[in-house]
Amino acid sequence: MKTEIISVYSTGDGREMALDITERTGAYCRIDKQSVLRLRLLSEELIELLRPFAGDIRGDFWLESTDNKIEIHLKTEIPMDRKTKDELLSVSSSGKNSASKGLIGKIRDMISTLTLPEDPEMKILTDQALGMMSFGCQMGTHYGDAYTWSMNAYAASINKESSGAEEEKDELEKSIVGNLADEVKVSITGSKVEVVIYKAF
Repeated sequence: MKTEIISVYSTGDGREMALDITERTGAYCRIDKQSVLRLRLLSEELIELLRPFAGDIRGDFWLESTDNKIEIHLKTEIPMDRKTKDELLSVSSSGKNSASKGLIGKIRDMISTLTLPEDPEMKILTDQALGMMSFGCQMGTHYGDAYTWSMNAYAASINKESSGAEEEKDELEKSIVGNLADEVKVSITGSKVEVVIYKAF
């Protein structure tokens, strides 16, 4: 089953409708109340991705279910440029991106980096700019290619690191999404972004 598509915005509009349809999907799948709560938490975290972006960014939110497997989808377009990127980076007074704390914040930061317009200098520095988030990310070799990122591939990669990934391991362990989701996949082509959270109950 695929639900209706709900428009959610960086301003917070549409959030309650999206959470309502999340709970109704849980009821339709006949999962218990605790599982519905977990599903709602995952939807809240996904919608939170949009919040810090400037302007009235709109995303399409929906769920798909097959038996006891549920997918939560968010599809959007991020009109990223250097100015917008700098605004995200200046969220905190330190000049560091406070929004990049935690798994969802780091996914957001990765999206804002990979949706920047074509820039040869940025292309060369992409791995460095992404830091540890480059683990689990498959990048195209030419402009316009799709970028994909997998939470499971990321987790496997950082767990193999003998040193230097302690903060990432700790954040993943403490993350709501890291603990509750079976998988998270991010697909980026140009300014178009789709994030899908997978969960089996």
